[in-house]
Amino acid sequence: MKFPDLQEYAMTYLARYNNTEQGLVRVLKAKLRRWAIKAEQECVEPSEVNEGMQKGQQQILEIIAKVKRLGIINDQSFAEYKVTSLIRSGRSQKVIQNKLLQKGVDSNVIQSVLDQYQDKDVELLAALVYARKRRIGPFRRTDREENAELKQKEQLSFARGGFSFGMSSKILSMCQSEAEETIEMLRSL
Repeated sequence: MKFPDLQEYAMTYLARYNNTEQGLVRVLKAKLRRWAIKAEQECVEPSEVNEGMQKGQQQILEIIAKVKRLGIINDQSFAEYKVTSLIRSGRSQKVIQNKLLQKGVDSNVIQSVLDQYQDKDVELLAALVYARKRRIGPFRRTDREENAELKQKEQLSFARGGFSFGMSSKILSMCQSEAEETIEMLRSL
């Protein structure tokens, strides 16, 4: 059975998807595991499969070093892109941090990227986008009258979204026009 060209696979994958170093390692290891399973099913000698796995592991290390050296993979740029995208889609900084950690971005890199946004009111922008998506707070349907139970449900929604109580209170006290103006102002920063 033909051994997979991991470098070609990596380049094809990276041409389509932006990923982290750890993410690419996971993708390549999964490709290698699929090859090994298929080889075993086709009755390839176990020693050949083991040899192929060792060869593949070494190739993965070489591929990662090469793509890092060429700048094809850069966890810092990946984090910067993802943070901007996630803020604009209404994710809190806590959620952003968790998503990037799951992608294999180092916590120091995440913190340095998030620190770039500390001057700006990105958490407010994210919370407003979150509220608009969920139609809560200032974006609530007009046929729903505000009451204590509804406000509590909306604050719980914000908490599940990773936003602080203070932030949810601030958003829930806004009117729709003020919220829309704030979103437009913050997006232009």
